[in-house]
Amino acid sequence: MAEKYPFGTWIYNVLGDFTPDELDRWKECGISLSVTERTFYGKHNIADLIPFLDKAEKLDIKLVANIVGLTNYDILKMTDEEYEARFREVYGILGGHPALYGFYVGDEPGNREIMEASERCLRIQKKVAPELTPFMNISGHTPGFSEEVFGGKSFFNWMKDLSDELGHMSFSFSQYNQMVADEYIDMYYESIKAIVDAAKYTKIDIWGCFLLSAHYNFRVPTEYEIMWQITTGAALGCRGVFWFRLYDRAHGPNYHGSPIDEYGYKTEQFYKLLRCQRRFADHYGELLMSLRFKDAYFIGKQRATYPMFGYGTHDMVSEIRADRDGIVSFFEDENGKEYMCLVNADQNTNGVYKIFFDREKCDLIEVLFNGKQGSPYNFGNTKDHWDGQWLYPGQMCIYRIDRK
Repeated sequence: MAEKYPFGTWIYNVLGDFTPDELDRWKECGISLSVTERTFYGKHNIADLIPFLDKAEKLDIKLVANIVGLTNYDILKMTDEEYEARFREVYGILGGHPALYGFYVGDEPGNREIMEASERCLRIQKKVAPELTPFMNISGHTPGFSEEVFGGKSFFNWMKDLSDELGHMSFSFSQYNQMVADEYIDMYYESIKAIVDAAKYTKIDIWGCFLLSAHYNFRVPTEYEIMWQITTGAALGCRGVFWFRLYDRAHGPNYHGSPIDEYGYKTEQFYKLLRCQRRFADHYGELLMSLRFKDAYFIGKQRATYPMFGYGTHDMVSEIRADRDGIVSFFEDENGKEYMCLVNADQNTNGVYKIFFDREKCDLIEVLFNGKQGSPYNFGNTKDHWDGQWLYPGQMCIYRIDRK
């Protein structure tokens, strides 16, 4: 079975709040890899997670076991030997289940003590269960932390050394400023660039932890903005999305607008999420997971420290004219075949994008349904601005570059 672009969400409910049938709603809206309900070691029966894993297997969903008692904060109160004994006990109950992706390590370590605790968890988990993938969430600000937080290393070297030692892991990073105002969007792009640039040389998959419901000064995203977060993250090298959040809590001072409200009912946001995730998965979710991210550029307005796309940037695609901001990025498959990704980076307005390339040297084939369908770019090389690829806010298209 082809690898699928992961869509997950934070689940703050405690084991027992749901039955395994709740996963039917996750499947309906396109969730494919997510954390379990919080399960407290010493309070809950760990085996009670098995029916959820069984249900997940039937629905082709992977689960990250969220065991309170095995996190980076928990290991602060234990020796490595004590943590390993506890992890082996839990692994003995859940390990080997085909729906188990890995175990949750912790959220946004921000100082040396908790970062070192996270490293200890990761090492022990990979020692005991090398076939699983530990999952941790860092902050969008993490690349800017001092080297002291990383044990005297740069963020880049910390990521690389950790990956060289432990192999495949998955980290997400929290970034919500894109749902405040335009002047904060550069923070979103800068976080992605810094983290993806570091991860390009590692075996760590980076997922964006993006915003689905509102809190603090972050607004409820529109359907366009949900898709915008998915496509801009993917075009810039993120290998999955973890949403904050799917459920509203019974009482939260200003948390609101989630896909499932505090009464357990689906909201309008649920169906917006469904359309965005399933549409993306149907067309690009398997294709992108088979490709390696190379480089990304902006057209229109420059964002963060990304370079601008222009003459001489690419040997086949000479120019892209647009009336809205855009992202142009390039990927490569295992055989060296190149793909170009184009995204309307405007959050509110449709745009038209005119691609100029040397037709004697290559063809551009727009790929749909994960490469099962393709059609040649059919707009002429005229200067007519309106004769081009129309994209709604956040819409993505991917072209295969067939060199002649």
